[in-house]
Formats: sequence, structure tokens, C-alpha cells
Amino acid sequence: MNPQKFSAIAHRDHDYMNPLSAAKIERMLDLLPLTEHSRVLDLGCGRAELALRIIERFGSQVVAIDNSSLMLDAARERAEWTGAVGRLHLDNVDIRDFVADPETFHLVVYLGAGGIDGGVPVILRKLRDWTQPGGYVLVGDGYWKRKPGSEYLAVLEGGEAQYLDHRGNVQAGLDAGLVPMHACVASDDEWDEYEWKYARSIERYVREQPDDPDAPAMLDRIRRWRDAYLRAGRDTLGFGAYLFHRTAPRGS
Repeated sequence: MNPQKFSAIAHRDHDYMNPLSAAKIERMLDLLPLTEHSRVLDLGCGRAELALRIIERFGSQVVAIDNSSLMLDAARERAEWTGAVGRLHLDNVDIRDFVADPETFHLVVYLGAGGIDGGVPVILRKLRDWTQPGGYVLVGDGYWKRKPGSEYLAVLEGGEAQYLDHRGNVQAGLDAGLVPMHACVASDDEWDEYEWKYARSIERYVREQPDDPDAPAMLDRIRRWRDAYLRAGRDTLGFGAYLFHRTAPRGS
């Protein structure tokens, strides 16, 4: 089973591919002094909902990176609908392999993208180096609400052992030399909305496409995931977004 295909189907009804509400993401955008002259990097952009929202709101130039052709095709189509094609550059690259010139962007975003080993501390140091002094870094990632059990960890897909707690994610920014400006976390209701929509999309797809050879594996995967969420995930795993400022040297 192609994991990119699974993700594209499971997220087909989500605006953002994470459990934060649109209102919380808008609050983050409220704090950004972007303009039409700003350059933005969105790593793991999915269908480019955030990139398109930034273009609509600020008129900025956005480089959006993803390694799913299914997601990028959808992003390209959405950009054509909204007239954002001229300000959105889509690139099919694994974010683990992507390299930017130092201090290139006014804002670098990594919102639940996955794929960079080392957890939030490593992610923040990498994104900081690509951000101009005076610019911003926006990271969304998981955190532990409580210590996970081995049974729940076995169901997850890797990388989660690197999670910190919520305070640890903020501290990772401080350790990277960044200034925390705002943070928010997904509520239980937001998690429920995200997870049930995620599972419902797969269940509906299998009913619609019963002859898809991947259907049995997709059902098995989503039902194990749903059971793990109800047994442990809802009370164990959180998701937060963290906005940091990279201060400019005095006199610059």
C-alpha cells in the first residue's frame, strides 16, 4: 500500500492536515508582519492550504515543498482556482533532502510535516538557519501529554519517540537561539474532529472503491489506528504549534 495514497485519501476532507482549528492557525498569521515582498518556505505543504492562505492574506511569495505528487497536483489545482499560481512555487522534493540558502526566508513553516529525524530541536535549528534575522519560524509537531505505553508506541509510525512535552518544544526554540512569540495546542474536540474525519474518509473510500486492491490493507490500518487513538492516543499524544522570532543583530 502506497502511504502517500493513503494519506491523500485520509486527509481529503481536512482543510489543514493537522488537528489545529483554522481559527488557531489564523491567530498565528495575525502575528506575522508579512508583506507582498516577503519570501516564505512551507515544508511538507500537503495541498498547500497554508501557503495559499498566506498568499491570499499577504501577497507573499511562497516556496512549498512536498514529496507527494497527489498532494502537489491538488495544490496546483487549488492555486489555479484562487489565482495564486504566480506567487506559489511547488517543488516535489523529500523535505529530508531539501536544502535552502542560509537566511533566505522571512518565514519558514514546518506544520506537522514529519520526515526530519531528530525531533523539534533539530527541526528548529535547521529552519532557523534558513530564516533571515528578523524573520519567523512556525513549527507544528506532536508532544507527549503523558508518558506513552509500549503498546501505543508500537502502533505509531516512527519518530514519535523523539517527542518532548509541550514545555520542551518551547524550550527547544530557546535553545536554538529563537524567541518564542506564541504557542497553541489542539483541544480534545479538535483531535476528535481530526481523527474521526481521518478514519471516516478511508471507510468511505473503501465503500466507494471496493475493488481497489489496497482496500483491505487500508481498512486494517485505519481501524488499528482508530482503536489506538481511543485506547491511548487521545490522552497521550498532543499537537502544538510554536511561533518563534529570529532576532536581528543590534544596529542591523
